[in-house]
Amino acid sequence: MLLRRKLTILVMPSSPHKRVFSISVPVAMLTGVFFAFCTLLYMASAGTWRMYRLEKVEQDSHRLEMENRSAKTQIQDQKSQIEDLTREILIIREKAAYVQDYLGLKPKGSSTGNIGQGGVEITPLSAVLSSKSPSVEFRQPARVPSTNPGSLSLGNIHQLTADLQQIVGALQERKEKLDHTPSLSPVDPQATWISSSYRMRISPFTGKEHFHPGLDIAGAEGTAIIAPAKGIVSFVGKNGPLGMSVKIRHDSAYETTYGHLQKASVKKGQHVERGEVIGHLGNSGRSTGHHLHYEIAKNGKTVNPLQHMLDWRNENLAMLAD
Repeated sequence: MLLRRKLTILVMPSSPHKRVFSISVPVAMLTGVFFAFCTLLYMASAGTWRMYRLEKVEQDSHRLEMENRSAKTQIQDQKSQIEDLTREILIIREKAAYVQDYLGLKPKGSSTGNIGQGGVEITPLSAVLSSKSPSVEFRQPARVPSTNPGSLSLGNIHQLTADLQQIVGALQERKEKLDHTPSLSPVDPQATWISSSYRMRISPFTGKEHFHPGLDIAGAEGTAIIAPAKGIVSFVGKNGPLGMSVKIRHDSAYETTYGHLQKASVKKGQHVERGEVIGHLGNSGRSTGHHLHYEIAKNGKTVNPLQHMLDWRNENLAMLAD
């Protein structure tokens, strides 16, 4: 049989003087050695592959563990950020409630003289103190119920947004109203003085007592007269005893009148801004000297202009005796 045969291997030396010898190896043994070698090679390859796979699995496991730790850290950071933002939102809600309450919003969720109508004067302080103004009461708003930082919903956020929009709208509306409310002196307080106040007085022309519905502010001829608030010029021209006059309609409530002007610098229908020059002080009409007659009407009734001249100071008042 083939397995019982022998395989002879001749070994021929390179030198011709040496003897040739042979090695006889049974085919069965050679076959066994070949299969053993193949088996060892397979086992070594399999072992190497398993070690590679184990190392790869270990690397993947380590990578996944690191990613898991990183994900946990990110989740924890995001949770902390959400809690911080939630607390901030709760604080904003409380402040929004306070501002709403403060804004009143309903949450969803007499004498003669020749210096420009001179007369007895009053200081701005005494004018304010003598006027009857309603007291203002400040009260702490109802506190927003405390909310668990994790219990805020999208509806809460939408409600907060609506509340803030309501507040912003109210503030814008009030700003628009303030922009159209007279609040400055129509002439430079440092260069002029009040010569006749808003009160009963003796007329320098008739000698009879009558009510003076405005302020007479004396100053140098040509002194600039400015608009104390935004508005639209409703009248420019001669107005009887007031001479050259300008009227400004500021809004549905306020209208101001400027009399005895030297000249007007605006036209009827013109829009004017607070601080814009509308004319210059003069002595036109029935007047005893260079001065401005300044009058404010609120809802059709005259009011004391001094209360709307926030930049006026006591030293600018001419204290004249009756």
